[in-house]
Amino acid sequence: MTWGILTHLWKLTRELREEVTPHLERLGLAPTDPWLLAEIERHRYPTEAVRAMQIPAPTVSQMLRRLEQAGLVTRSLDPTDLRRYRFELTERGRFLLEESRKHILQAMERRLNRLAPGERRRFAEWLEVLAQPEDAQAPREQP
Repeated sequence: MTWGILTHLWKLTRELREEVTPHLERLGLAPTDPWLLAEIERHRYPTEAVRAMQIPAPTVSQMLRRLEQAGLVTRSLDPTDLRRYRFELTERGRFLLEESRKHILQAMERRLNRLAPGERRRFAEWLEVLAQPEDAQAPREQP
């Protein structure tokens, strides 16, 4: 059963990625770019994006360098700590983030529409529980 759940999650992720990738490519984005742009919009600091995305720091650095060269983010020294850099989305970066979100959300909504409203809510709750770190929550009792 567990292997079947993992297989279904993998298939869902793969199908979403295959559907959305052509739209992202037309926008000039790699498949992971919307997620990094969203993290920079929320956090601004690379270390926080690394923690949130669970991607190695050198990889995030390369991604940020590419986004900076593309004019989607700007880098500046943190005025409170001159040893730290922070990033901000440019106007074009915000536009592309919103456009990519639109495509990603539409693709997921088409799949979620197969579920009744209560099923969608429970599915979201279950995913939130399962996505937590193992030590974040005690096992829930069965009803």
